[in-house]
Order: sequence, then C-alpha cells, then structure tokens
Amino acid sequence: MNGNLQHLEQELTTLQAQLNDLQPDQLQLVKKKNAEFRGKVVKEILKTETIYVRDIKLCQKGFMTVLEEKQHEINEILARQAPEEEGKTAKGLELDILFGNMEEVINVSENFMNSLAAAVEGNSSEQQFIGKCVMDHSSGIHSAYATYCRNHDDAIALLEKYEENPEVQEYINQGLELVRQSTNCWDLASFLIKPVQRILKYHLLMAELYKYTEEDHPDRPNIQQALTAMTDIANSINEFKRRKDLVMKYRKPGQEAISDKIGKINMHSIKKKSQRMNQKITRITGLAAQTIDDDFDKMERRFRVIEKTIKIFVTDINSYLEQLKTATSAEAQVGHDISDYYASQSNLHDVNKYEIAQRHLANKLYKDYTIFVQQRVLSPLESLLNMFEGPHKLIQKRHHKLLDYDSCMSKVEKTKDKDKLKQSKHVKSERLTEDEDEGGRKLTVGSPRRLKEKKLPKEVKDEKEVARKNYEAMNIQLKDEIPKLCEMSLAIFKSCVVAFVEAERDHISSTLKKIYPLLELSIVQNSEVRDILPTFEVSHRSAVDRQYHFTFVPNNFDKKEKLDRRLSRRSMQPVPPPTKPSQPNTNNNQSESHRGKLEKRYPSERLFLAASDFRAKEPMELSLRKGDTVGIIKQQDPTGGENRWYVDNGVSQGFVPPSVLQPREGGVDACDGGSDEEQPVYFYAEWSFEATGPTELSLNPGMVVRLVSDTDVEGNSEWWLVAHEGQQGYVPANYLARIP
Repeated sequence: MNGNLQHLEQELTTLQAQLNDLQPDQLQLVKKKNAEFRGKVVKEILKTETIYVRDIKLCQKGFMTVLEEKQHEINEILARQAPEEEGKTAKGLELDILFGNMEEVINVSENFMNSLAAAVEGNSSEQQFIGKCVMDHSSGIHSAYATYCRNHDDAIALLEKYEENPEVQEYINQGLELVRQSTNCWDLASFLIKPVQRILKYHLLMAELYKYTEEDHPDRPNIQQALTAMTDIANSINEFKRRKDLVMKYRKPGQEAISDKIGKINMHSIKKKSQRMNQKITRITGLAAQTIDDDFDKMERRFRVIEKTIKIFVTDINSYLEQLKTATSAEAQVGHDISDYYASQSNLHDVNKYEIAQRHLANKLYKDYTIFVQQRVLSPLESLLNMFEGPHKLIQKRHHKLLDYDSCMSKVEKTKDKDKLKQSKHVKSERLTEDEDEGGRKLTVGSPRRLKEKKLPKEVKDEKEVARKNYEAMNIQLKDEIPKLCEMSLAIFKSCVVAFVEAERDHISSTLKKIYPLLELSIVQNSEVRDILPTFEVSHRSAVDRQYHFTFVPNNFDKKEKLDRRLSRRSMQPVPPPTKPSQPNTNNNQSESHRGKLEKRYPSERLFLAASDFRAKEPMELSLRKGDTVGIIKQQDPTGGENRWYVDNGVSQGFVPPSVLQPREGGVDACDGGSDEEQPVYFYAEWSFEATGPTELSLNPGMVVRLVSDTDVEGNSEWWLVAHEGQQGYVPANYLARIP
C-alpha cells in the first residue's frame, strides 16, 4: 500500500516538472500573438487616421475653396430667388454653417496624426505610447468635434436647401469633380459626415488596443485612460444627438389636421393622458412627491416675462398707429373743411397752406413713419414672437415628460411598498421551530426566516429609465437653449425700442418743421383771439341755442341744461397756470396801489423789500427793482430747494433768490382798516374740485382754505392760490365762498 502511494507521488512530481517545462513556451506564444494583434491595431489606427485627414483636407480644398471663390456669384443666384420666398431677403451662401468649424477639426486631426506617426514609426512595441498620445490631444479633440457635431444637422439641412437649386448645385459639382480624382466620394454630404463617424470610432479602436496590450506594458494605464476619455466623448455626442432629435420631434412647426389628431388616438395615448391627469391631481393635492428644478422654473419665468413684455409693446404700438392714423386723418379733414369755409374770403391762400400742411402730415409723413415702424420694429418683433411658439411647445412637452417620470417614480415606490407588505405578512404567518437558514445556522423557535429582497420587475425598471432619460433630455436641452433665446430676444427687443424712439423723434421733428411756418401766417398773427377754447365754447353754445328756433330740430338734439352747466363751469375755469411760461416775466413795474394790495394781503412778517435789482433770466422768475415790496408765498421752489423763493409783487408772481431780499421794517403802513385786513382770510368750498395737475389743489364741499393770493402767476383773478393743512395750490375762485 505504501509502495503504491510512493509510486503515485513520483509520477505526479514527474508530470509537474514536465508541465513547468511546457508552460513558459505557451505564455510566450500568447504574448507573441497579442503583440502581433496589437501591432495590427496600431497600424490600423495610424492608417485610418492618415486616410481620414487626407479626405477632410480634400474637402477643404475641393469644396470650401471653390465655394469661397464663387461666393459672390452664388449670392447673386440666391438673391434672385428672394422674391419667390415671400419677399424675404436672401442670406447668401452661409459657409460658416455649411462647414462649421471644419478648419479647426483639420488642424486638430493633423496634429494628432503627426503625433501618432512619431509615436509609432521607428519604435518597438514597448516604446509605442499610443495611449499617452491620445490623452495629450483628448481635450482638443473633444472641443473641436463636439462643436462640429452640434452643427452637423444644420449643415446637412442647409446643404439640402442648396442642392434644390440647380445653379448652386453646379458649383458644388465642380468641387466634387476635383476631389473624385483622389478619393471615392459620392457627394458633399459624405464628406461632411466623416468627422462625425471618426470621433465615434476612437473609443472602439482604443478598446481593441487595450485588449491586446499586456498588463506589464508601460502604456497600458494610458490606454485605459484614453479608452475612458474617448468613450465619454462618444457618449456625450450621442446624448446630445438624442436630446436634439427628441426636441426636434416636438418642435416641428405647422398645425395638424383634426383627422391626424384623431388618428393618433389609441389605447396607449389614452392611458398616458389618464396617468398624467392622475399625477397632476395627486401633485395638486399633495399626495405624491414631485420633481422640482428651481433653475428651470426661474428660467421659464424669465422667458414668459420677456414674451409678455414684447407682446404688450407690439400691441401698444399697433394701437398707437391706429390712433395716430385717426388723428391725422381728422386733422386733414378739418383742414379741408376750413378751406371750404374760407373759399370766398381774401385770406384763402393762408388757409390753403394749413390744409396742404395737414394733408402732407396725413399722407406723406404718416405713411413714411408707419413703413419705418413696420419694417424696423413690428416685423422683427412679430417674427420673434412666432419663434416663441416652438419653445412653448417644448416647455409643455417637458412638463408632460416630468409627469411621466414622477408617475413612474410613484409606481416604483408603490411596488416596493407592496413587496415589503408581502414580506411582512409572510414573516408573521410563518414561525419556525428549529431549522437552518441558508448559511446553515440554527434558528430558534419563533425566529423569522430570512427572506431575500425582491428586485423590481424588469418592465417597471425599464419604464422608469425611459421616462427619466426623456425628461432629462428635454430638461437639459431647454436649460441650454432658452437662456440663449432670452438673451437674443432682449438684444432684438432693445434694438427695436431704439428704432421706435428714433422713428418717433424723426416724425415729431418733421411734423414740427411743417407746422411751425403756419404760426407766421398773417391770419394767425392778426388774430385777436387769445383764449381759443372759451371763445369756441361760447360760440358753440350760441350756435346750439339758435338751432332750437327751427321746428325740425328734435327736443333731444342736445342736452341743453347739461351743456349749459358744463359750459358755464368751464367758462369759469381758465387754463391752469403753466409751469413754464414761454418768456420770463420782466414787465413788473410796481406802483403804490400794488404795494397797498400786498400790505392788505400778507402779514408784516411775510413782507420783504428788494435790496438790489434783479432781472429774470429763466421762466417763472420775477424781475425786481431795488425798493420793491414783495409778499413771500413760499420760501422754496417746487423741488423743495430753498435757493429760490416764490414771491408776489402785486403785479405778478415768480421766483427770486432770497439773497436780493431783506425783511421790511416798520410793518404795514397805516391805512383804513389795515389791522383788520392783515388777518388771514378764510374761505370754504361750495363744490368739489379735482386737481388735474401738480399746481392745483383738490377741494371737497365744506373744506376750509386760507387765501394766499387772489390771482395766478399771469394775473388771472379766476384762479386763486389757497392753502390747506400745509399744502398750497390753485383752485377756481367761483368754487369758494368767504366765511362770514
């Protein structure tokens, strides 16, 4: 027995020695085979990169150069087609969109190819650091190719538009003939797709290289990093393409027919809509959690505010143009009617000038103004608002995808809760006396059996993952594009506002140039009428009264009593004092009667003397001579400044600097009843009056006011300056009654 065991041990030792002798050879064979495959992969990388760089350089030479040289002729061809496209101005040949950043891609790829050649040629396999070469150029590759791939869809769409034009296609074919001599190529699109195809192959080539590179190779860690980097680049480009395709799916313009909408109704769509409705209700009631993106919500609010602002601006401009059209047309008709009225009079020539001016305003100036506003303001803004329709639709779809995602999350939570409930019921119903668990351990009486946690059903996980990807794709794409749209919209809106202000300025300037000469006409210069509105209202009332002498005039032709009441009130209410008279008041020679009025009107402490002459230089200022007496109305100007006082010299009122005034000594001169007249005079309001400007004071029936001045700045006694509770303002004199 022992002999047999010894014999078996000897045989095992012999076999082990033979195996050890054979193993090094097999390992060497495996390493040799891997090295051969690695060499082929390296050659494939360098060869394909060289061919690729050659092809895109041919694209640059054959297409970009030819089209740049013929760009002027092509622009003329496209311009001739502009009237056929609803009058839009042709943009010309857009090479920056057609080729994107092809030159940058060529530079990056050529540098990468040269680095690859330097790393491979003349070096052994152990010295070929392909991974390091890729990592050195990874950032440049990512930047150049990501930009190119984002633009590729727009480039293909533009190329299809150009290829529809036979004349432009002819120029493209000229470039095609040049490149066909060096490479097999069907069309320009096959060249434009090459960078997209190439960037998506790098991670596959790195994976093959990593597979056949030994673990002890010094470049293996670099290759692993290169594989990760190229995979991330490919994934980011594919994800961007997927997001863009999803967005473009919902951004397609045009209204669907009712039949098409009905055709889309099926059980799946009905189920989806019902789930979204249920999810919306549960969110409103607070029964379900909801995903919130504060950044997106803030961005959406900004987008809607910009849109609303532009809509209001466009609506206001359209309304303004309509009102301006009505006003200018009415003015032109008035000019025509006035010319008819003066047809038989000697001053018809002056009246005709007025008619011609108004007709010019209504026809020429208004039309020029509206055309400018339409082209430079309304058309760009209306086009911009039409562009907002796409983002609106995408935001709505994003909201739907969010509801789908939240619904799937709720379903996942419900599934987990159901599984936990089932396990809990199973544990309660099953008690073990003595048994073994899966690890062979003993369980005592009453201890629960250990249960594996159930995984989510595959369909639930897949549905959740699809909903998450769709929502995130819409959300990320909108967060990337809408801020750009907002900035571009604001820039366009600001330029349109500036254009509108310029149009308004030019229109007003042209209008004034046409109107100002009318003021020099003899019919205007010789007119004795100064208060035009009261004069007209009196004439109008007289004309209305005469109408009632005719029997055919109905009783309700005019509300006479109401008209009389309205006109009588207006006739007693002259125009409020202007804030800025056209000329400073310099004719203010004061007489003894004026001084007497001041002494009766103002208390002694508010009477001052002019210490020196003062000449008014600005509107609302009052000229004084040395020794003039003034009554101080207010020791500040309307802005609250104390460097100008508002005073009354008995002739008129205005502002003077306090430096030219000094208190009057001796008080009021003795006169009959002087002491009584110095006391403040109070009135009460008989009717209510609503102020229409900052210089007026509102009245309520029975309100007590103190009289400050019984004239306005123009000496009009129909308006009085009164004070009430620290406020001063003008009120109609016939609205007040003196307190006995």
